[in-house]
Amino acid sequence: MEIEQLHRLIDEKKWTLVLRVLDLKISERSSTEDNESIIWIFENLDVEYRHDHAQRFYSVMWKIAFESGKIKLAKQYVEALLNNLIELKRVPALKKLMTELAEAKFITTHKKFPMLQAILGKKGQFSLEDSSGFEHHPEMWKNSKNILRNFLLEETEWTLEHWKLSYEYILKFYYDKELFLLLAEKSRKLKKDKHSENILAFLREKKVNLKAFEVKAPDKTSANDNDSLNVDYDQLAMDVISGVKEPSITEQKRILVSIQNLDDAELLDKGKDMIVAFGLLGMDKVVVRLCERVIPLVKEVKLRAGIQFMLAQALFNNNEFYKVTDLIDDTFETEPLLPDEVLAFNYLKAESLLKLKKHKQARELFVSIKKHNPHYRLVGDRLRELEDIK
Repeated sequence: MEIEQLHRLIDEKKWTLVLRVLDLKISERSSTEDNESIIWIFENLDVEYRHDHAQRFYSVMWKIAFESGKIKLAKQYVEALLNNLIELKRVPALKKLMTELAEAKFITTHKKFPMLQAILGKKGQFSLEDSSGFEHHPEMWKNSKNILRNFLLEETEWTLEHWKLSYEYILKFYYDKELFLLLAEKSRKLKKDKHSENILAFLREKKVNLKAFEVKAPDKTSANDNDSLNVDYDQLAMDVISGVKEPSITEQKRILVSIQNLDDAELLDKGKDMIVAFGLLGMDKVVVRLCERVIPLVKEVKLRAGIQFMLAQALFNNNEFYKVTDLIDDTFETEPLLPDEVLAFNYLKAESLLKLKKHKQARELFVSIKKHNPHYRLVGDRLRELEDIK
């Protein structure tokens, strides 16, 4: 494209076309002059548009600026990239970026560096207030005893994630009187009297005064609220199938509360069938929760891979496309998959990348899939769509 045409596109604020030109120049770059041209185009993009629609370019732009000796500009690009990855809590992408920065001997003093280290599972200290928005990301809490304790004690509405975090605490830090009293109380409210009594027996051994706790009258309002949430999920599934009830968000929330009371043995016995059933009912939030509970319990590799795929599909149905790609990347790193399973995961990842408008990466995956199986699902249609986007 002639420089005059490029200037006109920028002047007319045709940012989508400018991004296509930028993408093409990056893929074809071969010299320092090319780098200068690429930086000039990127810098002339509208700042808000760049932030909202060109985040994917920062991962290559910092390298181009660094290669061109523009260290200050490279640092700005790294800062923007880190902000985005920290906000999205994209652990694999953050690990990859930190490796690339280390290999390039590129030093960053990002203001959120302690939070970044915590997300990556490394030791660091920062206040609970600084961690707003990361409360359901377990990597953040593993080495922060006081933060984890305070978060669990201060939160009034516990979900399954809070129970997981309490488990993290006990594994790592073992004992805290206030937290164990809270666990006993919550177990009693969930009518898990045996669990509650076991916790209280443990506290008695610790010489904790339980008089006030044990004589405390049950909260009738809370108990009634809890009863209304604990439902027979088998009956509810039948109601939805028969058309008596709609698979609404409210019904999904009721089921989510109900299934968190299932023990490990029940999950191993019924878990996969429940996942399939609720998937057919379109209750993807329920499927996600069930998969998260069942996967750590399953030892058979093939069965575990199948459930991980159902989890990825449910996340896709919930429009959580970044989570889909991260989950699939993690699965490839940890599971010995068969070729057909790799194909299925790659297809779902490609569809997610397409939804995220990461057209180049999506096209590469679709091409790879077509080489293995030219008639696999909608791969031909997707490649034709991507040709039209060019």
